[in-house]
Amino acid sequence: MSESTALSPPSPRTPSRKRRFLLEGASLAAAVAVAGLGASWASGGRLDALPKGPVLAKAIERGTLRVGVRRYPRPAPADAPTPPEPDAFDASLARDLARSLGVGLELVGLDAADQGAALRAGRVDLLVAGVPAQGATQGIDAAPGSYDTGSGLVVALRKGRVQDAPALRGARVCVGEGSGYAGAVALRYGAEPRSYPSSVHAVSAFMAGECAALAEDAEVLERLLKNDEWRFYKPFASGLRPPSDAAIRLPEGDAVSRDYLAAALRRWRADGTLAQARGARAGNLQFEITLLKDGFVCHS
Repeated sequence: MSESTALSPPSPRTPSRKRRFLLEGASLAAAVAVAGLGASWASGGRLDALPKGPVLAKAIERGTLRVGVRRYPRPAPADAPTPPEPDAFDASLARDLARSLGVGLELVGLDAADQGAALRAGRVDLLVAGVPAQGATQGIDAAPGSYDTGSGLVVALRKGRVQDAPALRGARVCVGEGSGYAGAVALRYGAEPRSYPSSVHAVSAFMAGECAALAEDAEVLERLLKNDEWRFYKPFASGLRPPSDAAIRLPEGDAVSRDYLAAALRRWRADGTLAQARGARAGNLQFEITLLKDGFVCHS
């Protein structure tokens, strides 16, 4: 973006010290204003003014943005399973995107194996579904930036076989589908991540003894560790950073829409949208995991 400033014709006389001071102040103010506008664009604060490429333009013409998200059945009584529902974290970000475009939202819950095919076939416009599985990116582009910006933590039984980070080598670690911490524990510690339909499923499997450890967002685990039933577990291996971005994915060949989505990611970081969504996710998971204690189960 460029901006021109109209200047008055120069005075034939040499400006006085006071006049030079005022002119310099005005120039400084203009520079600050331009810098502020640049920062606004950099943070994605003016999404309505950004151009939309074919993918987003088609959604606007249709009046609905179709977004593929993760899905999973919520904890329920053993004899009354519930159908899979969209992941609330993914849905909240998809909702913000649709709002920025001024269109309705259609959430399409997808299993990990179906996400790439659904995007390539045009069943969805975008994917907001965590970190993609390896080999699932052919014909798919991603907006620069990640919406999974937290720091990860690993927990294990206080008296289990994994007592420190080196013991994670070769150990099975439970993770939720689309979690960047799967790659983090594999690369950093040589662990063997095992993916489950959601984070609550991963927690349930970990507590059932299917894994030696659990990797999850630190904010989530720190909340859980305050509960009495978690006194048998201990945290270690903190500060995990996902090696891959949880990026918004779209079909290849639409750089303009990709840039718009990258601006949205920057805005989410700048205005607190991501922080708020992560906090809500931690609260939702804590509630769902509490249901497990009350006798509910995770149906796969």
